[in-house]
Amino acid sequence: MTAGFGLLRNPAGESIEIVSFTSPEFGDVSLHRTELTDGVSKMLEVRSLSIGAGETAVLEPGGYHLMLMMPAVEIQPGHTVTIELDTADGRRFSFSVPVERR
Repeated sequence: MTAGFGLLRNPAGESIEIVSFTSPEFGDVSLHRTELTDGVSKMLEVRSLSIGAGETAVLEPGGYHLMLMMPAVEIQPGHTVTIELDTADGRRFSFSVPVERR
């Protein structure tokens, strides 16, 4: 299991609702949010993420992040991973990200 961080930008003139993430390199990809309740940190799965027109969602430690589980191949720093996201209106976007050790 590993985590995915970065920025998701919506340059469009309308909001976008992301409803799922997938990757050919991982058997399961899900969006989570870290929440602090009564001094206890918990990761909660998020079913969808809305990004307003011209806004950016930040995926970072302690906030929203992708959980990448069940790797299909050995993932090493320097490799590139493809992430696909599906929107509520049926569009699919794909992007590649470099693997880094943190």
